[in-house]
Amino acid sequence: MHAYATNKKRKTIIIILLFIGMTLSYIDKASINVAIIPIQKELQLNSLESGFVLSIFFFSYAFMHLLGGWLTDKYGSRKVLVLSILAFSLFTTFTSFAWSFASLLLFRFLFGIGEGSVFPASIRSISDNFPENERGRASSFFLSAQTFGGAIGSVTIGVLVVSLGWRSMFVSIGIIGVLVAWAFWVYLKSPADAQINNAKQNQKKVSYKKVFKTNNFWKLFFTKFFSNIVNWGMISWMPSYLVNKGLDLLSVSALMSIPYLASFLMFNVNGWILDKYMSGREKYLAVAGSISSGVFLYMMFNATSVTLGIIYMTFNAISIAFIGTSLYTMVIKYSPKELTGSVTGLVSFGGQIAGGISPVVIGFVLTLFKGSYNAASWFLITAALAGAIASITIKNKVKETKEDVLIEHSF
Repeated sequence: MHAYATNKKRKTIIIILLFIGMTLSYIDKASINVAIIPIQKELQLNSLESGFVLSIFFFSYAFMHLLGGWLTDKYGSRKVLVLSILAFSLFTTFTSFAWSFASLLLFRFLFGIGEGSVFPASIRSISDNFPENERGRASSFFLSAQTFGGAIGSVTIGVLVVSLGWRSMFVSIGIIGVLVAWAFWVYLKSPADAQINNAKQNQKKVSYKKVFKTNNFWKLFFTKFFSNIVNWGMISWMPSYLVNKGLDLLSVSALMSIPYLASFLMFNVNGWILDKYMSGREKYLAVAGSISSGVFLYMMFNATSVTLGIIYMTFNAISIAFIGTSLYTMVIKYSPKELTGSVTGLVSFGGQIAGGISPVVIGFVLTLFKGSYNAASWFLITAALAGAIASITIKNKVKETKEDVLIEHSF
């Protein structure tokens, strides 16, 4: 018998806190994509070095998704969330002290270690507190925080960098993070936590081997991997791409908020669609998102104007939203409850490895082809189509009667 949060006010507090935490996490994570433009000039970095700076975070971040998922299942989401938010906020502040390429790499690597546990701990908190028929909407609202953070962050970070400089920008958002960590510690605790912890101790343990052996696990893993190749390739290099088109930094920051806002709306619409109409057929949103992403990427890189390019970029962002909501809804709804954090961490691990690979590959391609984005565009398009192939092979869910069904029978 699972102990969900039954009080509506309590569930509202939980999901709003998780939304705020993920929003801040995404702002901190994406801030380097705008800041890299003045950093590149001040520290005299070339495109390949900038690519490493954009990528290094993802490797430590990916590792902590694995460890963070395990820590969450062992110690509970509240403790892990507080420590993680506090850690990544401090390392964000440390980034302001970077004086060289090597020091910048070190601080970004440490930042990834600090932030990596936030996502699996948040997903576990949703699984603990929301019944299955509410998890599509809850997870989609939580996931939409990434795009909300991107929307407000792209504008805010651009303004802070121009007005205060990139060093003061990192200090400012780091201080905000410490305050958010305090809020999590104070407001996330409730009497229900004791019931949830007792329920976890009584649940049947499921071996990690049964996670790795399931065919659908690897299909979800690679769908997430290829979608993040596209997502983080776009997020990391689009500000520089638009600046190369002749736009100033503030204009780029404002334009980048448009795809984020569209994705924010689509994430929440997707949650309603998944819960009401797509139960057991969630994979079709991922398939549609992967194919349409490839189409809109091609159109964007061949657009005849900046306006058309932003329109196609927005539709590409919406396509990626289809993928994210469907994948994590499947994980939350149907994976064993006692391993939700671990399963989430493992699937996200694939996505974050892709996030580390994509920016540096694009940086290498740009260096190799003397700044031309043509080859980079085909790299992203190929990844989108590979994601479509991975997602179409996912087996549809056949709902079981027992809640503690093993993962290999869950999809």
